[in-house]
Amino acid sequence: MSVRTRKIALGPLEISILQYLWKRGPAEVKTVHHDLGRKGGQSCNTFQSAMDRLFKKGLLSRHKVSHAFLYEASVSQSQVVTRVMDDVLKTLSENSRDDYLLAFLDHAAESDSAALDTLERLIKEKRQEQNDARRGEDDG
Repeated sequence: MSVRTRKIALGPLEISILQYLWKRGPAEVKTVHHDLGRKGGQSCNTFQSAMDRLFKKGLLSRHKVSHAFLYEASVSQSQVVTRVMDDVLKTLSENSRDDYLLAFLDHAAESDSAALDTLERLIKEKRQEQNDARRGEDDG
C-alpha cells in the first residue's frame, strides 16, 4: 500500500529506504540494496531508481564520494509524518482542525495507556519552545 498525499507520494520501497537512512545515516545505493534488497529479490537498479526519486522529491540529499553518490535523508521522520498526517487528516475531515485533533487524541488514548501522558508532556514542551522563541523575538 502506498502513502499518498497532495505533496508527497511514497511507495513501500521508498518508505523502507527512508526508514533505513533515518536509522543508519548516509549510505550508498549498494549498501542500502545489500541490507534491504536481497531479502525481497529487488535489483540494485530498483534501489537506484527509488533513491533518485526520493532525491527529486527533496526527501534525500546526495553528494559524490569517489565513484558513487552518498545519500542522506534531507528531512526528518517527524517532518514526513507531519506532512502525511496533515494532508490525510485535512482530506478526511474536510479541513476541520478539531475533528482531526480529536481523532488523533482518540487514537492515542486507545493505543496505550501512557500515550496521553506523553502527549501532555510533549504539549508542555512545545508551548515552552514557542514561549522561548517569542521571548527571543522580543529581545531581538
